[in-house]
This record gives sequence, structure tokens and C-alpha cells, in this order.
Amino acid sequence: MLTKKIFKKMFITSSIIVIILLIYLMPGVIEMNNNKIKTSVKYVDLTNSVIYLLDDNGLLVESTISVIDDGNLMDQVKSLIKNLSDASEEIIPNGLNSVMPSEVQLLDVKIDEHLVDLNFSKEMLKLDDKSLMRLIEAISFTLLNVKEINGVGIYVDGTNISELVDFDVPYIITKDFGINKHYDINNTGNIVKYVIYYSENIDDNTYYVPITKYINSSEDKINIIIEDLSSSYIYQPNLISIASEKLELINYDISTDEMTLNFNNSIFLNSDGIKEEVAYPVINTIFSNFEVNRVVLQINGKEILKKDLKNIE
Repeated sequence: MLTKKIFKKMFITSSIIVIILLIYLMPGVIEMNNNKIKTSVKYVDLTNSVIYLLDDNGLLVESTISVIDDGNLMDQVKSLIKNLSDASEEIIPNGLNSVMPSEVQLLDVKIDEHLVDLNFSKEMLKLDDKSLMRLIEAISFTLLNVKEINGVGIYVDGTNISELVDFDVPYIITKDFGINKHYDINNTGNIVKYVIYYSENIDDNTYYVPITKYINSSEDKINIIIEDLSSSYIYQPNLISIASEKLELINYDISTDEMTLNFNNSIFLNSDGIKEEVAYPVINTIFSNFEVNRVVLQINGKEILKKDLKNIE
């Protein structure tokens, strides 16, 4: 009799545990004592976004993170800014550093169509000019990589940053502002501004570093860019240009929304086509300098890669 009672209690206890597990683990509707208990599982979409972090040489490098994509632009903006702070150091890869001290707080965000205004706490102004410039660049370019955003306004306690610093910052920041600026000019004539992507190996991982350059030249911008990509000289020894020194642009064509580049055989192919580490800097360099929506790469007139602006990641 005692044995039967023990088994009965064990059976009841086990049944309750199983029912509880079913309630928590199985979506849908479960019948229990003629009552309906509804449970559901919420799935979230993740999207890859680019943020900018500092390397040990003080340059901003692209780092990819996953953020929740629920269609709410306000939440996406707040999440990206949060991940720039050293308060989120657990997501920062080895060898990279945050650009924003945890003391700097995001007080408010306003979004008006394609313009985002960010209001930060006064601790932002405690940074030295170089660190503040890098922070402004990192914030702006992180958000400007979001397709819905065309301009960023940065404020400190309600005052636009352009009125609070001794260096030039536009009231509304666009990609024309530049990132990792490097000046190699000796006069005010024939100044050419362009962006070029290098790669950098950090802790056995490849990262990409956009550099905005200012030089004196009367050459066509595309020729300047290709010469730079294939040059053996780079002003920063930690930066790498994957393109061969023998790389030659045979010709190019640019239409309303497409640019075609025809190279010789030295663009570095493997058995599967052009290498990713070559394609990425070339493609992104073109998109950063020319108002086109598509880039086509050819070798001796034969197409090897076509990339749309909306699918460059």
C-alpha cells in the first residue's frame, strides 16, 4: 500500500514537471484542466551593421556587429551608439578599442526623415581635439552606413558641436566630412579629395580602414585612386593594399548609375574569381568616391564581378 502511494506521488510529481516544461517550451495552445494556456515564441531579426572602432594607431576601422532589426530606426540608432561606448567592451574585438568613454551619455535622439540629431552630455567636450574628432567621425559614419540616414547632427547639451569646437565640423555631417583624414598637400591649388580603403591585420583578423586623403594633383580622380591602391608605399606601415603593383586600369566607363572598370590580369584572381580581400577595398573605394549604384569589374573586357550599392556587405 505504501509502495503504491509512493509511486502515485512520483507519477503526479513527474506529470506536473512535464506539463510545466511543455508550457514553457512548446509554442501554441496546451489543454490543462479544461483551461487553455497560450504560449508563444518571439523571433527577432538580426542585421549586420558596421561600427567604427580604434586600432592601436588611432585609426578608425570597420567592425561588423549584429543588431536587432525590428524596423524601428530609433532603436537601431540607439543600439549602434551604445556599441561605440567602452561600456560595451564585451562586444569589442581583441586589438580594437572603443571611441566613446562611458561617461559620455546619449541624452536624446530626434529623427526627421533622413536626418538624425543626437544630443550628448557635456562630458564629450572633455576629450582632446584629436579624440573628439575621431569620436565625431565614428558616430557620423556609423550612422551614415544605415541606408535610411543621409545626415547627422551632433549636439552637446542642446548646442550643435560646430559651435563648441576649434576645428571645422559642419552643422549637418555627411560623408563629405571625411574619416581618418590624411593631408599631403603643399599648396592650395588642384586639391583632390578622395577616399581609399586599405586593409589591416589585427589579431589574425582582417579589418578595413577607410582613409580620406587630400593631395595636390591634376590627374583624373579614378587614375589617382587606382595608382594609390596598387602603390607599394603607404604612409601608415600597419595598412595593407592587397592590389598588385602591376595592376593597370586599361579603361573605364561611367554612366548615370553604373561604373565599369576594365583591368589587366594583375587584379589577383583565384580559382573562384576575384579574391574578397581585393574586391572589397576596390568596390567600396569606388562607391565612396563616385555617385553610382553599381560597380562592374572586368579583366581584359570580361566581366568577373558586379556589385550593387545596396548589397555591398
